[in-house]
Amino acid sequence: MKKDKKKAIEMLQKKVKGEGRITYTEISRQTGYAKSQLIRLSKEIEEKDIDSMLVHGLINKPSNNSTPSQEIEYIKSFKEQYPEVSISQFMDIYHEDVIWKLTDDVLKYHLRLRSYSFYESLYHKYGWIIPRPHKSFNKNSIIHPLRDPSPRRGILIIIDGTPHDWFNNGLKQSLHLAIDDATGEYLGGWFMEQETLEGYCHLLYLILIKYGIPVSFYSDRYSVFKSPIDGNLTTFGCICNQLGIEMIYAGSAEAKGKVEKANYTIQGRLINDIKRYHITSVEQLNDWFNSFYCNYLNKKFSYLPKEDKAEFVPLTQQFIDEKLYDLFSIKHNRTILNGNSISINNNYYIPIDQDTNPVPMYKGSIVEVLENIFDHSIKIFKNNILYHTKQIKGHHHSEELRQLKVNNQKELNTALDTVYSSSEERRKTIQSIIDRNALEEEKLRKKIIGIRILRNAGKRKNDFL
Repeated sequence: MKKDKKKAIEMLQKKVKGEGRITYTEISRQTGYAKSQLIRLSKEIEEKDIDSMLVHGLINKPSNNSTPSQEIEYIKSFKEQYPEVSISQFMDIYHEDVIWKLTDDVLKYHLRLRSYSFYESLYHKYGWIIPRPHKSFNKNSIIHPLRDPSPRRGILIIIDGTPHDWFNNGLKQSLHLAIDDATGEYLGGWFMEQETLEGYCHLLYLILIKYGIPVSFYSDRYSVFKSPIDGNLTTFGCICNQLGIEMIYAGSAEAKGKVEKANYTIQGRLINDIKRYHITSVEQLNDWFNSFYCNYLNKKFSYLPKEDKAEFVPLTQQFIDEKLYDLFSIKHNRTILNGNSISINNNYYIPIDQDTNPVPMYKGSIVEVLENIFDHSIKIFKNNILYHTKQIKGHHHSEELRQLKVNNQKELNTALDTVYSSSEERRKTIQSIIDRNALEEEKLRKKIIGIRILRNAGKRKNDFL
């Protein structure tokens, strides 16, 4: 029965005034109020009039569950540090940096954990920017069905590169990223100016050290992974082949959608987190990303695999100490030259033993040269022995000097001296030699033209005789 407060008050007034013999039981039957409630109302009749009793006491008063204005103002002030941040990331940052740390502000401003819908309402109310709103569904778009993830960790590692202005300074850096297909885990990442072989080798090195050898890599057909000319193995493919890692190539970006989504997530979050953790350089970013940020993201976005067993093959410490670093090398074939040396990248090197003594090799013999991808050090492999090398100082081919034409010994000495001079002096010296050569060539050209004119004049004179 619906309660009728107005009727209950009118009947109680009659009972108080003694107009008729009305009992609480009868009033309760007609109005739906319990006897205890009627007794409370009868006491209020003596203090209030009927109109004030019919108005609810909380009308025009804030709810006990409403957010205090001082908390709203604190959140607005905190939001100014992150002008472009998604709702979910702002909620994470606010809870992690303020609420969970139990700072003095929590008690001072009566701060508390809030739901996603609470922050969403603030975004709409104050017009805060949502940097990447969710895309609306397009019924005419091509549907790519989801495939089942790999059952175990380490079976399929998806790798990709994404350029982005991570420091928000107008300069793009490429992130080389690896995702485990079985769990969506961020296994590692490496930032460089361009998407390069060196970046992916750093990424592979991190995976091998931290997890071990995976079964396969899944990538696009970028030239680092597959030769665009003949489809043969690239340097990265050869390294994977030596480790027994199979290379699988995707035919489209949608085929490797998991790593594309991971790139999208990082592009949306990392800029604010770089500011939040005071990261200022690429070197610092590489260290922080792999030591902290991957685990931070995995706690939020990764999921359990179907099976607990992992397919990663851990490396032995002996292999790591003795062979792993040299595995990341570009291989060249070179001929031993005069002076027991080889030439590579416009520099000369001689093989040395463990005591830094030169190792004699026959002139003209072919050796395999290993150029390390990370530090560009040079080693020579011959007769199943790997030799270190020593660069011959002063024997460096200058591309500028090689293109100069030197006319005499004085100019030769001047040109050689530029190797040891400052860059500005070197530029001036080289330019003076180039100008002098151009002047000599111009004089020679005019002299040849004069001789031809005289010859032609002589021919015409003979024709008249």
